Amino acid sequence: MDDKERSKQPPARSGEYGEGNYKAGREYQEAVKKSAGSDRSKRAAQKAKKALESPEERAELEAAEQKGREPARGVPEK
Repeated sequence: MDDKERSKQPPARSGEYGEGNYKAGREYQEAVKKSAGSDRSKRAAQKAKKALESPEERAELEAAEQKGREPARGVPEK
């Protein structure tokens, strides 16, 4: 293989191809699956559901959501 052909080839990496790190991707997906099915996430979902049922907490959550949707200071709107 001459230099011209070699320059077209992506750099050799140990077990990685393109822009992805497959091992890290698999580990991340496994952690997400484990977390999503955990008791902790189920308790958090129940707490969120109860918060939406309370008029006071719902108003507080909606105010926080509105504030989060506002543009940041010093950032021009599109």
